[in-house]
Amino acid sequence: MTQQSPDTTPAAKPDSQEMKISHMRYFKAPDIVATEVTEAELTAQLERERAKYLIRREKLEDVTNELTKLRKTLSALGQQEKGVDSEWRQEFVKGFGKQSKAVREKLKQKGQWASEASQIKEMIALLEPQAEWLKMQTLSARMSLRIAARRLDDLLSHNQLLSSLREMSESDSMASLSAAVPQLLERIEVATYNDTSFMIGLGIDVAIQPGKSITPHMTNDDHRQASREIRLRQYAALGELLVSFLPEVGGQQGMPATQLPPRLECEAVKGEYASSLGFARCLKDLELQMEYVPSLDDLDSAQA
Repeated sequence: MTQQSPDTTPAAKPDSQEMKISHMRYFKAPDIVATEVTEAELTAQLERERAKYLIRREKLEDVTNELTKLRKTLSALGQQEKGVDSEWRQEFVKGFGKQSKAVREKLKQKGQWASEASQIKEMIALLEPQAEWLKMQTLSARMSLRIAARRLDDLLSHNQLLSSLREMSESDSMASLSAAVPQLLERIEVATYNDTSFMIGLGIDVAIQPGKSITPHMTNDDHRQASREIRLRQYAALGELLVSFLPEVGGQQGMPATQLPPRLECEAVKGEYASSLGFARCLKDLELQMEYVPSLDDLDSAQA
C-alpha cells in the first residue's frame, strides 16, 4: 500500500460511491432500502398507522373510563343497599314485626338500589369484553405503528448517513483524510504480520519482525486468514477513529418524526399476551362474548 498525495487522489463521484456502498462486505444497508420505497411513501404510511392507533386508543380510553365510573357506581350502590338493609331489619324487629311506613320505605329503597345495581352489573358485563377487545386492537395498531416507524427510521437514518458522508467527501478535510488513510492501513498491515500471537496461530514464527516479507513463506490458506485479519483490524481502526471524533448530539433514539406516542395506562403492556396464536384465540373468544363486534373500518373511523 502506497501513500497518495492530495494532488493524486481522484475526486470521488456519487455514482462510484453508490457502487462501492452496494458492494461493501461489512456495511449492510437496511432491508427497507432494497424495496426502493421512498421517504414520502413511508411517511404517509406512518401517518395512516398513527391515525389508526390514536383513534383506537381514544376509544379504549373512553370505554375504560366508562367502566371505571360504572364500577364506582356499583360499589356505592352496594354500600347503600347494605346500609338500608341493616336499617329496615332494625326497624322491623324493634317494632316486633310491625310493617311500618319506615320499614316499607326502606324495603322499597333497597329494591330500587338492588335493581339499579343489577342493571349496572349487566352494563359492566357488556362492556368488559369490549374493553378487552379494544385493548387488543389498540395493541395491534401500536405494533403496526412501531413497524412503520422502524421502517421509516431505517430509511431516514440511512439516507442521512449517506448524504452526510457524500457532503463530507467533497470537502478539503476529507481529501486530507483520504491522503492520510493509506499510511494508517499500511502500518496496520505490517503490524499484523509482526503480531507474534496471531501469526503463531498460523504456525509461523515472526519473532524477527519480518513484516510483509513473510508472505512468500505463507500458504494460500495462511494468506486468506491473514488478509481477513488485516482487513478487520484496518476497518476497526478507522471506525474507532471516526466514532472518537463524532460530536455529542444527546441521547435521542430514532428520528423525531418516528417517535411513538407515550403508552396510556389502559393500554396493554409488552408481554401481556404470550403468543400471536394465543392473541388471535383470545380475540375470537372475546368476539363470541360481545353483543356487537364492529368492523375494523368502523373502528378506525374518525367518529370517536
